[in-house]
Amino acid sequence: MRRVPDPTSRSVAAAEAPDDDSAVPSPAFAFLLTLIALPSLFWLVTFKRLTTHTIPEDWLLANVVVPIHAWVTTNAPILDTLLVGISGLGSGWFVGLGFGVAGLVALARGRKDLALLLAAGTLAFPMEWALKFFTFIPGTDQAPITLGDLWNALFDVRGIGLDDIADFPAGHALRATVFYGLLAFCVARVSRDRRRGMIAYAVAIGLIAAISLIRLYLGAHYPLDLVGGWMAGGALLAVIVSVYSLAVDYRVPS
Repeated sequence: MRRVPDPTSRSVAAAEAPDDDSAVPSPAFAFLLTLIALPSLFWLVTFKRLTTHTIPEDWLLANVVVPIHAWVTTNAPILDTLLVGISGLGSGWFVGLGFGVAGLVALARGRKDLALLLAAGTLAFPMEWALKFFTFIPGTDQAPITLGDLWNALFDVRGIGLDDIADFPAGHALRATVFYGLLAFCVARVSRDRRRGMIAYAVAIGLIAAISLIRLYLGAHYPLDLVGGWMAGGALLAVIVSVYSLAVDYRVPS
């Protein structure tokens, strides 16, 4: 015989439903971001299938990025090492480990809902692989990317990583957007303090920007590769957050 539900009892997640003072975005806002990011991403993927880079990007790398990189490596090698280290905060190994640790912390605190949210963030990896696979430029000397290439690149076989076999999208930018964006959302969700939530978002944006722009500084990507990473990561982040919010905060009572 089923127990009659206690109307006075609420789950931890439901008790944290966002209010006007919370920094948690509404599902409508998250879906709006998705509607903006996805069509833009599809257009950019189509563009990247036709050309590898643009004349302004070539000029930027040749006249700005390369001289800056050369000056830093010559005059401030410690700074160059620091920048490379910051770039590593968006690497596949670091982000994968970060998702695992953050998920375990959420479970230890009794937050299965946030652990599942973080687990969904690992979809950033197959999303990156799919985009790299489908942005192969037909009719060029570029060899088609096989699934075996993607698998080997995941584990840096022979020192060849994902960004070595395909520039678009910038994997560090995509992974950082999803990982640090979800961490910031979790902080805003748990703290229920608008100021703390906004600080978490600001830190996440700063890390995403730093990791991405350092990849440009290292000459690993063109600017449009970074934009593609931000769009893809932002679209996935928005979908995960909106689905989570609808499932937890806006369930229709049975």
